[in-house]
Amino acid sequence: MALQYGGVQRDFKERFSDNYNRWLDNRFEKDDEEVDKSKHLSPGILEKETTAEQDRLETDSSLPDDTIFGFENEIKSMKNFLLDRKVYKEFKTLVIVGEYGVGKTALCKKIFNDDDVKSVYAPRIWVSMHSQETQAREEDKKISVLKRILKDLGVENEMLKTIREETEQEVATKKEKGETDTETVTDKEISALLYALRLNLRFKKYLIVFDDVREEDDWNEILEDDEKKLKEDERCGKYLSDGFPKGSGGRVIYTTRDVKLAKKLVAEEHEIHRLWPLTDLKSVWDIYEAALKENKQKEPPRNDTKCIDELMNKSRGLPLAIKLMATLLPVFLNDEKVAEDGSANGGTDNLHASEEDRRTTPLQTRED
Repeated sequence: MALQYGGVQRDFKERFSDNYNRWLDNRFEKDDEEVDKSKHLSPGILEKETTAEQDRLETDSSLPDDTIFGFENEIKSMKNFLLDRKVYKEFKTLVIVGEYGVGKTALCKKIFNDDDVKSVYAPRIWVSMHSQETQAREEDKKISVLKRILKDLGVENEMLKTIREETEQEVATKKEKGETDTETVTDKEISALLYALRLNLRFKKYLIVFDDVREEDDWNEILEDDEKKLKEDERCGKYLSDGFPKGSGGRVIYTTRDVKLAKKLVAEEHEIHRLWPLTDLKSVWDIYEAALKENKQKEPPRNDTKCIDELMNKSRGLPLAIKLMATLLPVFLNDEKVAEDGSANGGTDNLHASEEDRRTTPLQTRED
């Protein structure tokens, strides 16, 4: 038996080695046969140009294209945060934390464009922390963000160029005089931009949303109420909090996936709002059904218990995952009885197979 076992083991290793070497030789070759996407993707998705999903996208303040299901309580809570008359003139911050695809950006867009919120806050500024403009210029991220906010406030490019030129001239002059200065041109430019931001936001009830903040953005300072940081001369310090006036009821909202980073952005734990995946089966199905209609799927699967449970298990209640599942053609349990050797046996002869047999039938992709 030992010899037989050893023989089987050696045979397996040889076959495994052959297959692995074959894979190594062919791993860079492209498959000549193109995949027929019509067998897998819904009609609406096939009409659009699909690209590989990116880890980070630039967002804007436009209303979400889809109806938001299942986050009614979160919407009410955020509106209370923004419209609470008891703290009308106090400066407040809030961080919305949640994993990728849970709906942080969509929720903020909904609140950002709410009529009640719009009637109270002016200006309202949306800042996508990922920006194609920043990547193209390859400039300091803090400087880029501050410039974008100032542009939204009406500051022209010429003024921003002047700020840069003056800081460069100041550093050059000190260098010529032999004076030592620990601040770089970047430090001085950030200081000047923060001062400009403070002047433009002063006495205004502003709302600023920073979407998708990450550790590498170096945007992790608590915007605490500390007026002592403001210097007496015509510049602010290097602290971000110096750019946000505190006496007129301004609000700053962050979204991030990083719980540890969230704690660096606020002074108190209660200023962190955790957005969890959906647990409401009806909301999950509503998102899926709406996405199917958008993707022009003619015959959605029945919304029975098994189908909804499978949808919940595979999507984990993440709205984005639910929508992505809706881009695929629905699958259904084939009524064919599986033979003992694993091959399908028969066609319409087994329509009345037992429930136990149906559970052992493999999933097949639906073809219209």
